[in-house]
Amino acid sequence: MKSKNLIFMLFTLACFVAAGVCLIVDMALSQHITWAVHPLLSIVFGWAAVSPLLLTKHGVVIVSDTDAITTRALSPSSTNKQGVLVSLAAVTLLILPYLYLLGGITATADWFVPVGLPSAITGIIALWILFLLFRFAKMNLWGKLAISIFLLGAVVSPVVNYFVDIYAEQSPFSWDIFLTIAVAVVASAILGILGYMKSKPKVETTEKKEAQTYEQI
Repeated sequence: MKSKNLIFMLFTLACFVAAGVCLIVDMALSQHITWAVHPLLSIVFGWAAVSPLLLTKHGVVIVSDTDAITTRALSPSSTNKQGVLVSLAAVTLLILPYLYLLGGITATADWFVPVGLPSAITGIIALWILFLLFRFAKMNLWGKLAISIFLLGAVVSPVVNYFVDIYAEQSPFSWDIFLTIAVAVVASAILGILGYMKSKPKVETTEKKEAQTYEQI
């Protein structure tokens, strides 16, 4: 049996055990199913999102040279792009029904449209942007991390906080939002500069080799 199949089976078994424990405890305490529906929905959603990653080749390849250590993520040589793609598709399709059902069974479905819907859509768009970034962008890891931190910290987080604050009838422009944006901008700028410095020597080395080759000719 392949290790990835064994991991998937163990993960599935753990999900079944967790669901069974929730049902048994709920039935023992309440004589019928009440709160157990919440973890059951979460377990199903988590299983559907994680399973594609466990059923495909996965891992991170670290390539080391004399200049730097580069981690290649979400590339054909490391994480299987098909598994990541299926996992993202599952999250995209299931996140809105999951949030709607979760709100419905807790009798607080009024938060779904003003908070859950826009927050989930924002998060899904960000995930797909990150997937495309790590999959196709021709830049080193530091540049990708800089863009990721800027996207999550300076865009996604303020947008989600905005909808939450509006729903909670609070000011959407509190100091913590601006602090989050400032930290994200500074961190992404530092990583971007680091990425530029890491890639610059390689460019110069290539130019020198081309010049030497031209002189020899």
